[in-house]
Amino acid sequence: MSCHFSPDFPLAPGVTYSQFNSSFDDNLVCPATYLRPDPGGALIPWLYTVILLLFHLPACIIRAVRWESAQYLALGLALFNIAITIQSYVSTKLDPAQVLVWMPLTLMLDIGAMLQMVILIVEKPANTKALREQSGRIQKVIKDSLGSSKRGTAATGQADNIQLENLLPRPPAHYNLVKDAFVALVAAHFGVVLLILQIYGLRAATRGMKTEGLTVKWCSPLFRDFALAITTGNCERYRIIDSSSNGIGCIELPASEQEDWLKGTVAALSVSLVFETIDLLLVIFAKRTEEGENQTFRGMRLRRPWCSMFGGALTLILLISYGADMANHLPPGVTDIVWIYRKEPIAGVGRVCEGQLKSPGLRGMIIGWTDGLFNSWGTIYHGKVVRKAINQEL
Repeated sequence: MSCHFSPDFPLAPGVTYSQFNSSFDDNLVCPATYLRPDPGGALIPWLYTVILLLFHLPACIIRAVRWESAQYLALGLALFNIAITIQSYVSTKLDPAQVLVWMPLTLMLDIGAMLQMVILIVEKPANTKALREQSGRIQKVIKDSLGSSKRGTAATGQADNIQLENLLPRPPAHYNLVKDAFVALVAAHFGVVLLILQIYGLRAATRGMKTEGLTVKWCSPLFRDFALAITTGNCERYRIIDSSSNGIGCIELPASEQEDWLKGTVAALSVSLVFETIDLLLVIFAKRTEEGENQTFRGMRLRRPWCSMFGGALTLILLISYGADMANHLPPGVTDIVWIYRKEPIAGVGRVCEGQLKSPGLRGMIIGWTDGLFNSWGTIYHGKVVRKAINQEL
């Protein structure tokens, strides 16, 4: 090791560097192993994001060409995203240090899809006509009812000249109208929920940017067996602390990546809201032609949430890129070669071994992100034995 620490350099409470001097002559080597983020400190694994992209891309293409064919797929994806986002908010409690788990950057695609379905369903020529006819029937019923009341008609449950069955649309339009009404109603509710979650996430990220001294844990099986501290090739010292996972130790690092992602989340969500507003205006004001066809621009149908579709797809691609990069690199401040200082409580001197840390890989990212996402499930997710151990550590 090229670092020259003074003999009284503190490695842990009550433990100094001088207690390990003799151990350096033994040239002990620890087995190489991984360093992964503690639950809540990992970006969504790139494999998960690839799966999301593989579902969303066909949905976007279908919505651009024949949007009616992708309605139920879009509703399913929106419901899934709502569930995952709410779950992440509950588990992390919107902790700024766990922004990589709860940042709602993937909602833009679903908001655009819900917006498109609601407006285009309501403005379909057949539906517009049916709604106008239904509105006329309802107004006639109300008018006749008021007229009957003024004439003193007995309340027998039947009003003169009122045929309640006339309130229902005539077949075969009945089935299509009910189906469209159901899809539009569900899409409207999903769209409102998605927008609320997006704004809530923006507010939380804005508050999180003001938080100082954020830290994040990175853990490894190497930090066990009476390990007290490590030093890196940059001569940085990190003390070993307990993990929220069972069985391994961790080091605490400045959450520089989380601070950057908080800023990025605020910027991305602000741009998303602008894109969604543009799409809303585009879908509303790009009227149909006299023949009932959608207006086009250079072959593209204008009444589509183009900004949300392109912006959402680009967001997923960026998440894949950053997720793969994070999985294949160690965090800032940690070198691949480290020295682990171990000392039993009753021993007068300790042992030092040189170890090699590897990047977390896909497995480490899956563990860190999934543990953070489902932490609120308690024993259902962790199991009783593991949960008990975690509670004792905390």
